[in-house]
Amino acid sequence: MTTTRPQVPTAPRRLPGALPLIGHGLAMRREALDFIAGAREHGEVVELRLGPKPAYLVTSPAGVRDLLVNHSQVTANGVLFEKLKILGGDGIGSIYGPPHRRRRRLLTPLFSQQQAAGYGEVAAAVTAEKADSWSDGQQIRLDEHLHEMAAAIVVRSLFPGGGVAAVARAAQDLPVVFKGVAKRAYAPTELLFALPTPDNQRFAAANRRLHGLVDDIIEECRRDPSETGMLAALLAARDEETQEPLTHAQVHDEVMTMFFVGTEASAAAFGWIFHLLDRHPEVASRVHAELDEVVGKRPVGYADVQRLGYLRQVTHEALRMYPPGWLFPRIPQQDLVIAGYRIPAGTNVFYSPYALHRDPASFAEPDRFDPDRWSADRAAAIPRDAYLPFGEGARTCIGGAFALSEAMIVAAGLLSRWRLIGVDGHRVTPVAATTLHPDRLDMVVRAH
Repeated sequence: MTTTRPQVPTAPRRLPGALPLIGHGLAMRREALDFIAGAREHGEVVELRLGPKPAYLVTSPAGVRDLLVNHSQVTANGVLFEKLKILGGDGIGSIYGPPHRRRRRLLTPLFSQQQAAGYGEVAAAVTAEKADSWSDGQQIRLDEHLHEMAAAIVVRSLFPGGGVAAVARAAQDLPVVFKGVAKRAYAPTELLFALPTPDNQRFAAANRRLHGLVDDIIEECRRDPSETGMLAALLAARDEETQEPLTHAQVHDEVMTMFFVGTEASAAAFGWIFHLLDRHPEVASRVHAELDEVVGKRPVGYADVQRLGYLRQVTHEALRMYPPGWLFPRIPQQDLVIAGYRIPAGTNVFYSPYALHRDPASFAEPDRFDPDRWSADRAAAIPRDAYLPFGEGARTCIGGAFALSEAMIVAAGLLSRWRLIGVDGHRVTPVAATTLHPDRLDMVVRAH
C-alpha cells in the first residue's frame, strides 16, 4: 500500500532560488537541463515555481509511470500545450480525455505499416535529393539543411501533388514561428509579447502566412480526388462514434501539429545523430561499415531500416542523450498520489525524458555516448519507463515508430554518400526550448 508522504520536497537548493514573480523561470532559462536533471537528487517529486505559483517535477521512472499511465485519464495538458495552441490549435497534441481518445483512434490508421512505408520512401527520396546537391569539401549549416529536409518530408507525405511550392513557402516561415513559440512556451507573463516590437511583428506575420499555407494545401487537396497522401487519408477519415468527417478547423489543426512535430522535433533528432557521430569517429566508422555492407552504392530505401541494426542502436542512443521532447507538463483534474506524494488538482506537473535518460540509476555512465547499451543483451537490463523518447501511456506519440525509421533513413541516406565533419573550433550548444536541439551545426561535407 502506498503511503502518502506529508510534504513534497522543495526545488533543488543548490540551483538559483525562486525570485519574486518569476519563480525559477530565470534558472530554467539559463540552465534548464542542469536544473531539471539535478532535481532528482532531492526526491522523486520536487516542487518548483514558474511565476508565483507552485509546480511539481516528477523525477523517477516509477513516478512518471504513475503520472502517464496510472493517472492518464484524470490529467489534462499543461502550460506548454496551451502555448502550442498558437500552432496546433485543438489538434491531437492539445486535446485530452474522450475527445483525445476518439481523435487518436481516427488518426492511428494514418501511421499503419503500409502508410509508414510510403512516408519512408518519401524520406528516402528527399534525402537522396539533398545528398545529390552537395559537393566534396563544401561547408554547410547542416541544421538548416535538416530543417529543410524535415519540412519537405512532412509536406510531401501530406500532399504529394503540391509539395515543391509548399515546401518553399513553409521553409521561410517555420523557423520564425518555432522560435517565437519557444520564447512564449514557459514565459511567466504574456505582456512582452503583446508589444508591437519588430520581433513580435515578424512572428505574427510568419504565423499568419503559415496558417494560410495550411489552408491552401487543404483546399487544393480537396479539389484533387487523385491525391493519395496523408492529408487525403485525413480528409477521408470518419469518427468511429459519429461517422462524421473532421471539420476544416480540425483538419487544419492536425496538419499544423504534424508540421511542428514532423519538422522541429524530427530535425532536432537528425541533428543530434550527426553531431554525436562527428564527436565519436569510431562509432561513425562502424556505421559506415554497416552501410557499405547493407546498402552499398544503391539508394537507401525504407526496407533497409530493418537491416541496419547498429544504426538503430545509434539512433536510440542519440534519442536517449538528447530527446527532442525534453520536458512535458500535465495538469491533474483531481488530487493525485504520485510516487507517494500528494499532488493537488490544478497544478502543473512536469516530467523530463532528458532527466530520466541521464539518471545513473537507470543508465551506467549516462553522459557517455554508448550505442552498444542498446544491443540485445544489454537493452534488456534497462528499467521500464527509464527511456521515453516518444512518451508513454495514452499520449504516446502516435507517429513514434515512423519517427525512429525516418531518422534512420535520413542518416543512412546521407552517410552512405558523405562523411559529415564538424568545423574545427565550432562548439555545439544544446538549446532547450519547445524542443531540445543543437544551436547550429557547421560541418564540412566529404565524399565517402
